[in-house]
Order: sequence, then structure tokens, then C-alpha cells
Amino acid sequence: MTDIGRIVTPKNTMLATVLTFVLLTVLLTIGMLTPLVAKLTTGVEMGLHAQYFNNRSALPTAALVVFLTTCLLIGYFDAKKSAIIAGASIALSILFAIVSPFNNTPIDITVPLVAFALAATLYKMWRSVDKQSTFKTMRGVSAHIIHLGILMVLIGVVVSTNTRVEDSSILSINTVSTFTDQHYSINVTSMTSGYEGAMFQNNPGSSYVTNINFDVYKNNKFFDSGQVKYITDFKWGQTYTTTYINRGVYEELFIAPRAVDEANAKINLYVRTVPFMTVLWIGMYLMALGIIILGVTEHVKAGRNVKMESDIPKKMKPKPSKKKVQKQRSEVPMEDIEKKYEEKLERELMKRKSERGEN
Repeated sequence: MTDIGRIVTPKNTMLATVLTFVLLTVLLTIGMLTPLVAKLTTGVEMGLHAQYFNNRSALPTAALVVFLTTCLLIGYFDAKKSAIIAGASIALSILFAIVSPFNNTPIDITVPLVAFALAATLYKMWRSVDKQSTFKTMRGVSAHIIHLGILMVLIGVVVSTNTRVEDSSILSINTVSTFTDQHYSINVTSMTSGYEGAMFQNNPGSSYVTNINFDVYKNNKFFDSGQVKYITDFKWGQTYTTTYINRGVYEELFIAPRAVDEANAKINLYVRTVPFMTVLWIGMYLMALGIIILGVTEHVKAGRNVKMESDIPKKMKPKPSKKKVQKQRSEVPMEDIEKKYEEKLERELMKRKSERGEN
């Protein structure tokens, strides 16, 4: 076996995959716990944005995709071919990062890696087809459908995160406002304010709420109506907002108020459009489909195994061997043997006497 054959083995690639996944999990866990630890130790509230996680999880995620691709291929190709394919995907990602065909570094790096992973998954699905049995085909393909869904979700997350468009603008009532590089425009139709909740200290209510109603236009055509709230909570001493989210098949629209100028009837609205949501939804549906097929086929297989076991006839009790008979005889006490012999001898003598009497 060559040196590369000793390194690129199913056991080693699986170990590398597990270690990379553990590393990615640790990095994400640290990011989620950091604000909590900071608040408990120093009392300072802090928040980590998506960019923090993206910067730290990019390389482990890329390595995880490469290792998973190698795991898929190494069962059908030798170590050398699998290593060459994995190396080619890495080299192509580096080339794309330099040339930047998509003008976005994360997408440039992701596309070649995911393309190779998709090809490997589709190849495994093709090899799992059993022309003699539809059941075996569905059972073999189900796991790879889940893999395909995960890859589609990964593509959707990377592409949508790095191609989203966001902008904010100060709007007046009954004035249509547009946003940079977005095909949505918003018209604020009304803004009403008032106290809500029980009395708190010198205030008629525990919070002061501004309700903002608006119409959304897409490509200059009416699209939807919505409402957001800007809330000042006196009891907890903080200000927060509600949001408007429209999750479509192709994209997601997010709207939230940043500030309210009640005296001049103006609102600062933040609008974000996240495109390429179709791939993300397809991936989620494929994952669900694969899990359903896998569960059904495993249930059917278990039922078949139980039926096969119940249909097996009970075997007849085998005749004991001579050695076993001799062993059993040797285990009988000598007194019992002598008693049986005397009874048998007596029966034989009685039989002979009866025969002589008849003669």
C-alpha cells in the first residue's frame, strides 16, 4: 500500500470528519456562550453578529464538506483517486477565490466545494439503485437524499447571507420611499401612539407603544400590508420593536423600525431583502423527505424480519448421539440398573415356565 493509501482510509476520513464537526460545534458554542459569560462576570451586555460566526466557521465548514465528499467516494474509488478528487475541489476553490467569478469571496470558495459534494452524492444515489427491488433502492437512496438536502441548505445559507441587501430610510406618512438596490417600496399609512399595560410609577401605563401601519409595493405594484411596533418599556427600562417578515419561496423581506419621531410624524425604517431562499427551502424539503423515506423503509424492514422469524418452522428435536446416551447411562445409579436387570430376568423366566406348561 502506498503512503497516500495508508493516510486516506475510510477510518481516517471518518475520524477527520468527526473531529472537524466537533471543532465547528465548539466554535459555535463559544460564540453563543460569550455574551452570557460576559454579562455574568462583568455585567456588560454584548451581542455577536452573524459576521462573527461566519468568519470563524467558514474554514471548518469548508473542510467538513471536503471530508464528507471523500467519505462518499472512498467506498467506490481507491485512496489515490479519492484524494485526487478532493485535492481538485480544493485547488478549484483557491482558483475561484483568486479569479472571483461571482465577485463574492465566500461564494467563490463555496461553489466548487459544494459542486464536488453534489456530484459525489448524486453518484452514490446512482450506485444505490437496485433494478431488482424498489424497496432496496428507496432504502439505499434515502440517506443520500438527506445528504443532498443538507448541501442545498448549505448553498442557500451561504448564497443568501452573502447576497442580501439592506438599507434604512426616514419615512413620512403617506409618502412612498424606496431603498437602495431593492425592488420594494414602502408607504407608511398611519402612526398612532399610546400607553399600554397597568400604571407604573407616574406613567398611565407600563409601556408606551407606537403602532406603524404601512403598505408594501413590489416592482411598483401592491404586495402586502403590515404593522410594526416601537415599544418603550418603563418597567424594564428598555426599548424594543416588533418586526414584519414575509418569507416567500424566492426571497425573504424583513422590516423593522429603528427610531420614531412622533413630533414630526417620521419613522426610520430598516428594510432587508434576502434572495435565493428557494434553494434553502428545497434543501429543507429534501431533508424531510429523506428522513420520512428512511423511517418508513426501516419500519417495513423490521416488520419483514419479524414475519420471517415467525414463518420459520420449529426444528424437530434431534436424536441424541451415542456418546450422549452412554453418558446418560453412566449417570444412572448402579442400584437402579441391578433392579431393572432382575425384573427383566424374572419376566423372562416366567415366560419360559408358561410355555413349558402349555406343552
